[in-house]
Order: sequence, then structure tokens, then C-alpha cells
Amino acid sequence: MHKHRYVPLCLCLSLLCGLLAPAYPLEAATTAPFPDMARSWFGYQDNVTYLKAKGAIGGYPDGLFHPKQTVNRAEFLKLVFSSKTDSEPVTDDCFADVPASAWFAPFVCAAKRRGIVSGYKVGSRQFFKPDQPIVFAEAIKMAVLAYGNTVSEPQGEQWYTPYVQKIDDEKILGSWSYNPADPITRERAADLIARYVKHDNERALANLSPGCGKDERSPSLTLSVRGMDRSYILTKARGASSNTPSPLIVAFHGKTNSNEQVQDYYGLDRAASKYFIAYPAGIPTGNGSFSWSDGNDKPQELRDIAFFDAIVREISDSECIDLNRIYVVGHSLGAWFANSVACARGGVVRASATVGGSAITSNCTGPTAAMIINNPKDALSPQSSAVAMRDVRIKENTCSAQSLSVDPSAFSCVQYASCTQNPVVFCPHTIDYERSVYYPHVWPPGTADAMVKFFEGV
Repeated sequence: MHKHRYVPLCLCLSLLCGLLAPAYPLEAATTAPFPDMARSWFGYQDNVTYLKAKGAIGGYPDGLFHPKQTVNRAEFLKLVFSSKTDSEPVTDDCFADVPASAWFAPFVCAAKRRGIVSGYKVGSRQFFKPDQPIVFAEAIKMAVLAYGNTVSEPQGEQWYTPYVQKIDDEKILGSWSYNPADPITRERAADLIARYVKHDNERALANLSPGCGKDERSPSLTLSVRGMDRSYILTKARGASSNTPSPLIVAFHGKTNSNEQVQDYYGLDRAASKYFIAYPAGIPTGNGSFSWSDGNDKPQELRDIAFFDAIVREISDSECIDLNRIYVVGHSLGAWFANSVACARGGVVRASATVGGSAITSNCTGPTAAMIINNPKDALSPQSSAVAMRDVRIKENTCSAQSLSVDPSAFSCVQYASCTQNPVVFCPHTIDYERSVYYPHVWPPGTADAMVKFFEGV
């Protein structure tokens, strides 16, 4: 909320970018394959559409997909076989709880014959547990083995490590993007299988955006999102090319600062010169402030999450973006929204870094690394809110309560243990450098450098 000096050069650059890009609003793509996927991440929408076209997946009799519903073991095996090959006839019961007449028997029995599943031994009998929700680790193992891979499985709690490593090494699905013990939803199950099919059939790398390898075009800086024209400023990555994927930062402004002003005082254009950086414009409220949501929005469905999705889609369609390196940044209300986006797009946003802001949601959709910077004296963003946000991330990222001091030491940062892939860094800084009406709710010197260093380390 603190107002910093305004440099006219930012406005000039934004106007120049506007001349280089189409002046008319570009309609944000509406490609939801089922009505109830309209608010899903566009990558999940695209991959469900892909499998639907192959006849490998469908909806329910009500015409919906139920994307957030968890998948059981039988359903996932059907998805694996439907996307890869025809099922085989069944003549005998292959597990004690899989009669030959069951709809899922052809898939389960074929998987048993091929060594994809072995079931659970209870006494002298083998059970498959078809109705048991499947977790990411189990789903990944089934997918890896179904596609002909040979894996030496270790004993113990970390039995899934080589399967996870396999799809990570082949850039099918980053191991940072999920917790192995979490149940997998229908949209994420479809996403996993579609990634495998594309990799197997087309040697496609899931982290490369559609703009990679294509003739470059300037992204439109004005998008029509749900019937409303929205705009953003874009700083292009230094040395960007259609053959080399670049990371992307989406940086949100606060309640009383515009995107042009935060482009000035955030300092990201200098610190993150090798990144594409998008600065979205919030909607003016009419009283000199801006908003990122409507009053009755649900925590996971804030109005401008769709704007974030549209920006990422437009830039990744136009430029070569590393989809495993999408970051969000924000200050004050912008921090609140960046944290909310990271939670609603868990497993998609690689990391968030924020100053002076919490979030209204605690039910995240997956892990995301987080740097949370907050001055304990900040009355506009109480320390209790920052601590609550930290605890949400510690839980979602499966960190322990133990912590160790880390750089930047000037920000009094600590990092929590046991979650090295998705670290949580908490910085209750006490930097006293500027007395103003908004002190200490300010953007401390060195913040951009600290954030970029954090992004580079995850």
C-alpha cells in the first residue's frame, strides 16, 4: 500500500509494448471440455480434452466431469488401459475382490498379468481393493509400469522413489508438483496419463509451452476475461528465444498502487532480467483503490484467478515458457492474491514470494514453494496472518516444525525442514529504513534480489 516515486519511463515502456502487441482485446480461450471444468487450470482442461478425443475418458450421466473428485484404483487402471491399448478378455477371477463379471475386471486382470499390480495379501488370498482411493505414488507406479518401464523397487516407506524419479527425469511430471501420499483427483489423473501418452507417442516434453519452437509473436497485452477487458504490462526475458524456455513471474500490485507503480518499485525488471514478468492491472473500485476479487467469491474461485490463467496461457502460447517455472509475487493486497493463486494453483505455480499479505484459503490443491516476508510491527498485515499463511504452506508442503536460519540474514529468514523440493522460507524482517504513513508496511530494500535468489534455488 505504500506509495513509491513514480518513474514516467515505466509508462513509456508500457505504451511502447502496447504498440508492439495487438491493440484489440484477445478473447481468453474457453476450452473447458465439460461445464464443471470452466474454472480448472487450462493445462488440465487441455489434457482432458485430449483424452476425451481419444475416447479414453468421459463424463458422468449428468454431463459433468467432477474434476475434483478423487479416483479409485479400478478407475485409474481403466484410464491407463483406455489411453494405451484395448483391454483383454477375462476368464477367471484374478483377485478375491475382482470377480470376472466386474466392469473393471478386464483392466485389473490385464494389469496383474503384466506385473503392473500385485495387490494386497491377506492370509492366503490376494485382494486388489478396487474402491480404495489411489494416491499419486500408486498412480505413478501404475503408469510407469504400463508404459513398459522396468524399475527396481526398494523396500520401505520410500518404495515409490524410482517411479517418481523416472517421470521427473523424463520431464513428464515434476516431482515437486504433488505429494506422493495425496489422493489424486480426476483432472490430475487425466493430466498425468495425457502427459505420458504425449511423451510416449510424440516425445513431447510437458514443461515446454506451446510457443516453444514456433515463430514468435508478441503476446496481446489486453485480454477479454469472462466478458471484461483486462490488461497487463509485460517485460520480456533478456535473450529469450523460441528454442529456449524461459521462466515467468506474474507480479500483483496492492490495493492503492497500480501495476505501473509496482513495476517501478518492485525492482524485478533488474533482478529477474532473464524472466518474463507480467504485471496485471487490478480492477479499480471507484475510490482510488483496486481489487482482485468480488465480494462473494469462494476462496478457491476468486474472480481474477481466471485472469492469471489467461495471462499465463497467452504468454505461453506466444513465447517459449518453462511451465515448471511459473512464479507469483505480490505486496499487500497483491501478496494476499499471489498467495491465494499459489494455493488454488498448487502443483502449477512453482513458488510464491510475498511481502505483507496473507490469504483467505487454506485448502490448497497441491504444494508450492513459498517465501513469506512480513514485518512483525506491520499493523496493516498482522504477524498473525503471516504466521497463519506460513503454517498453511508448512502443512501442504509436508515440512517439519524444525527450522534453520538462511539468507538473506538481513530479513531474519528461516527455512523449515523436510521439504527441500518445496521449501517454506519465513522472513519476519525488522528493517527500519523509511518512516512514512505506511511504515512498516513497505517493500524492503533488497526484496527483489532475495525473491529471485529463492526462485533460482527451487
